[in-house]
Amino acid sequence: MSGKVAVIGLGNRYRHDDAVGIAAATALGELALPGVEVTTDIVDPLALLDVWSQARLAIVIDAAIATASTVGRIRCLDLADVVSSADPLSSHSIDVGRTYALGKELDRIPEALRIYAVDVTDTGHGAGLTSPVELALRDLVARVAAEIVRVTGVSVEPS
Repeated sequence: MSGKVAVIGLGNRYRHDDAVGIAAATALGELALPGVEVTTDIVDPLALLDVWSQARLAIVIDAAIATASTVGRIRCLDLADVVSSADPLSSHSIDVGRTYALGKELDRIPEALRIYAVDVTDTGHGAGLTSPVELALRDLVARVAAEIVRVTGVSVEPS
């Protein structure tokens, strides 16, 4: 494995809360952690394979449709959680579970994969996150950064 950490923000920045993965990945990129590569705007599964292939750790961040009572809830999932779900975590045409299975067959998978999903309800047209999702964003970035630090041992400078 190359030792890199691939942070992948999925979603559509022009569909309100669907942009939470992109917003979180962008914020993590601004931390400039050594060995962390941030990617957003992935539109097909093969691009996902290119980004996470041979990474020490791949972290995928995406929105998940939820009930109004759970908006802003952050869930950290393993691949088994996504594969066993009746509604696989997907962002448009990207199904993380199926993409991982394809990557495994092609020997293009990360050593470890974590998926962070934020529960959202507003994915209508327009820019900007809703208040509950915006509030969750800071905690989401902190949790992902802490996981990167735990896995790699790099330190995060306070901003």
